[in-house]
Amino acid sequence: MPRFYIHFQNGDIIAKDDEGEDLPGLEEAKAAAMVSAREILADNIKGEAKNPLRAVMIVNESGENLVTIAAKDVLPEALK
Repeated sequence: MPRFYIHFQNGDIIAKDDEGEDLPGLEEAKAAAMVSAREILADNIKGEAKNPLRAVMIVNESGENLVTIAAKDVLPEALK
C-alpha cells in the first residue's frame, strides 16, 4: 500500500507531515486530507487565526507533490 503525506500551508509556512499514512490510493488520500483540512479551517475560524489555512498538499514517498487543494475548495459547496 502506498504511503501519502499530507502537508498544510498556513500563510507562508508549510507544516509537513513526517509520518504519512498508508492508504489504498490517491482518492483515499484526498478524502483524508479534506477531513483534516475542514477541522483545521473550523479551528481557524473559531480562533480568528491570523494565518489561516491556504492549501493542503498530498505528497508521495519520494516527496513529489501529487495534488494541491486550495482551502476554499475544502468547504462544502453551500459555503463557497
